[in-house]
Amino acid sequence: MPKSSLMKQCLYLLSFILLPVAAMAQSGYVHDAMERKYGDPNAQKGNDWFNNHLLNAKYDPEYIFPLAMTMHMTSYEKNGEKKNESDIQYFINAAKNCFATNAGGDERKKKKKNDEMLMVYDYKANTMLMLNVTDKTGMAININAFMSKENIEKREKGEHPASKTKSSMSCKRTGKTKTIQGYPCEAYICTDEERNTRSEVWITTKISINIAQSGARGPMAAYWGSTSSLGGMMMEGHFYKNDVLESSMEVTNINPHADVKVKTTDYKMNGM
Repeated sequence: MPKSSLMKQCLYLLSFILLPVAAMAQSGYVHDAMERKYGDPNAQKGNDWFNNHLLNAKYDPEYIFPLAMTMHMTSYEKNGEKKNESDIQYFINAAKNCFATNAGGDERKKKKKNDEMLMVYDYKANTMLMLNVTDKTGMAININAFMSKENIEKREKGEHPASKTKSSMSCKRTGKTKTIQGYPCEAYICTDEERNTRSEVWITTKISINIAQSGARGPMAAYWGSTSSLGGMMMEGHFYKNDVLESSMEVTNINPHADVKVKTTDYKMNGM
């Protein structure tokens, strides 16, 4: 694949699925940011950034995910009736700090039904892989290419990267507990008075990996980031705006012995 075509395809996909929730307020964010910084995305500086930073990504020849999880998502009309329902598959290796998901594939499938996309997030290498399971092509993206040196250092120290906007979200334990799919969970209520939103979520600390980044374009995009700092996996959630239920999620199935393998050696990566 020519580099210019690869760049356009990569930027298009990134505008849907890579950036954190706060940066996804506008569609085409990556493309616009590139134009503001370098002018035409095909200009030399843009090409240098694309080749030397964005595609300068490390990844393993094989990823093994012991645990498979199904999340059921529901969005609601203002009258309380269900609007949309969907299931998202996650494959998790918390020990290796990586996970995979088919999240974000629905919109592309509408345009090209024969394509099946798998996203792999390798937080140890700070790499995201976009794999087309159908034609065995893929892209490996260096997540650090979008972060400042200061924020990279903060992340490496376990600190939250600096944000241009101050969050007014506040989360509190309720003291309630229950078991979901065999995992002990604790209830939290997170409120944002400025936006008049409320999240009622159940968190387990037995699955310690942050999957918030993969939900940046889903029906719960506004809530993933706010609950990702609670130190575990969200197993159930109900999300309200102006005291009206907007969306909900629940983990409906967990297979702790899934042993799913993804071999990147089977894919033609980054057009090579």
